[in-house]
Amino acid sequence: MNDPRRPAEKHRPMAMSLRQAIRLVAAPPPVAESTQPVLFDLDPDPERVRQRSNEIRLRDITSRTDHFLYARAAEYAWSKRQTNQVRRTLKILQLVFPGANLHFRASDILAMRRYDDDGNIRSTIEVLGDADLLIDDRVPTFEQLFARKTRHLPEPMRSQLELWRDIMADGSKTTPRRQPRDTMTVKGQMYGILPAITRWVEEGRTSLTRISTEDILDALPDDPSRQHTMMLGFRTLFTILRGRKIVFADPTKPIPLRGPKRTIPLPMEKSAIRDALTSPDPAIALSVALVAFHALTTQQVQHVQLTDIIDGRLRMPDGRTIPLAEPVRVRLAAWLDHRATRWPETKNPYLLVTIQTAPRLSPPGRNFPWKKAGVTAQALRTDRILYEVEQTGGDVRRICDLFGIGIDTALRYAHPARVDRPVDDGGDSAG
Repeated sequence: MNDPRRPAEKHRPMAMSLRQAIRLVAAPPPVAESTQPVLFDLDPDPERVRQRSNEIRLRDITSRTDHFLYARAAEYAWSKRQTNQVRRTLKILQLVFPGANLHFRASDILAMRRYDDDGNIRSTIEVLGDADLLIDDRVPTFEQLFARKTRHLPEPMRSQLELWRDIMADGSKTTPRRQPRDTMTVKGQMYGILPAITRWVEEGRTSLTRISTEDILDALPDDPSRQHTMMLGFRTLFTILRGRKIVFADPTKPIPLRGPKRTIPLPMEKSAIRDALTSPDPAIALSVALVAFHALTTQQVQHVQLTDIIDGRLRMPDGRTIPLAEPVRVRLAAWLDHRATRWPETKNPYLLVTIQTAPRLSPPGRNFPWKKAGVTAQALRTDRILYEVEQTGGDVRRICDLFGIGIDTALRYAHPARVDRPVDDGGDSAG
């Protein structure tokens, strides 16, 4: 991140367009039409040669980045092609933003995505970071989304919501302390409360300090699921504002928090599962098998590491050890063969890798490989748990132990028609 002690640098204008820079780098060197014969030999001034060498070295970014480029390429087993492409991108950057001792802004580099492969852009940013030539002005995606959704709000309401966002996403070490929440949780609650916030702004409200219990009750939607999400958002919002002494009382306290409307879990069509299990893509076949046979969640599949699987047993983060079914082992072997052939030198510790994560140590994205699978992990997981309920006669304890889920979640599968009751938002239920 940027050092606050470093004075802000001016955003230099582009010396040429990106298209011009790419053409210049790709063009072959010019051929001289004639040569100048040597008139007489004269030894150059050593001091002048040294000065000229320093000037050239400062202008040539590769002299300042090659060491870090090749070190990272060796550490993460980059291919020769990827290494050369990153070096080419660095030269293009210098043509577009020339100057000695220049630091490059991450936002300028990201703007080159339409001209270059996204993986090369990420690698270029990493190399510049290693070389201490990067000004990391990247704004997290959620912060950009939040800014777009709240830019129309008046002050001080927008600042109050920004305080809520910061404490929810980053946590707070000052009293009252609060643990950071997952970005997806904060995003869901933001979408939950925005309709009511927008309505209050249209009515002329500019602050959340005068919002009453009646205002919240009037704003609650009829749909139970949307009502639940809105209430969760308002509870965390006003709890934080009250903890920071911005509001005197929490208007959500008198309102009971009821659970969302539960859908009845349904099994999948067997043909859909069969088609996904026999996918020619080994990543899809393995991921589907892990969920269809052992009911892993999307996040669990995403974060399985190579060292978690020993002698056909999968060690889970919660301490469970799962003996892998034979169909899973077959697909695991096929994927490992594909992985070793496609990325023989990768040092990525995760079981599933992609072309973007192979030269890094990060897990694949949440949507890999489900975007191309034709089925969802949640539907497969539901089908597997329902099958176990049927085979065990609804033995809730066995379901909890087998799949690592909580009692409430197991009851939802074993007795889907039970009546929902008010819930406490003090903690997350398992499963």
